[in-house]
Amino acid sequence: MIDREFRDQAGLAVRRFLDCTIDNNDFQLEYPLKPSDDPVIRAIQEYVWHWYDDLSVHKLIKDHALSDDEREIGERCVLILRSDVEYEWRESKFISSALFSLGFASQLALSEQLALYLNQPEGDASVWPFFRRSDYELALNSNFPE
Repeated sequence: MIDREFRDQAGLAVRRFLDCTIDNNDFQLEYPLKPSDDPVIRAIQEYVWHWYDDLSVHKLIKDHALSDDEREIGERCVLILRSDVEYEWRESKFISSALFSLGFASQLALSEQLALYLNQPEGDASVWPFFRRSDYELALNSNFPE
């Protein structure tokens, strides 16, 4: 189920965090944390949790800057939140996941790590949080209201 109000709030918070107009504390305040029937809200919140820490106030710059792969995923997060594409992955829990451990997968590209963690080969992990490349490309070519 698409929760447009929460998607709009979440998309704006992620956009502002990526653009370094807000810091991690502001992001936590702006991102909707109330329960939603839209699973993409939780999935993205849990995924981006790894972009910051609770010990210092910071923006996504210098020591906290995202890799190119992480930034690309962040842009896709904003895009799916602006769209009406359903989140179809079974997995939405990333906070305590093995995906972010320093184990064997750390030598793999981030999209390969996601594919292993999500373990849903019918989906295309290289376009997560989208499930299908066609949905991603359609959203990418859409004109969403500002």
